[in-house]
Amino acid sequence: MDVIMALAAVVFIGFAVRTLYLLLREERKKDLLLTTAMWGLALVVWGLYLITVRGKTPVRFVVVVFGLTAFVLSFIGLFRLLEESPSEFGKEL
Repeated sequence: MDVIMALAAVVFIGFAVRTLYLLLREERKKDLLLTTAMWGLALVVWGLYLITVRGKTPVRFVVVVFGLTAFVLSFIGLFRLLEESPSEFGKEL
């Protein structure tokens, strides 16, 4: 395992811990959706790194598609939440 893979593992473990924490709190959907969107973007970047450096495989393309899907669905969820309760967002979006 090289340095990039170790760094990716640490980042994804951090995202997993943060997501579990937010799921157990159940207080703010916005934070959970933002965390999921960032997790999706991180998956896309990691997948593109793997494709460019280590070669193309179907599994690596699935990682990129999964990351894009997570990001887009989280983004859609954020805008739906903005429509439902705009006071929860403040000036952040």
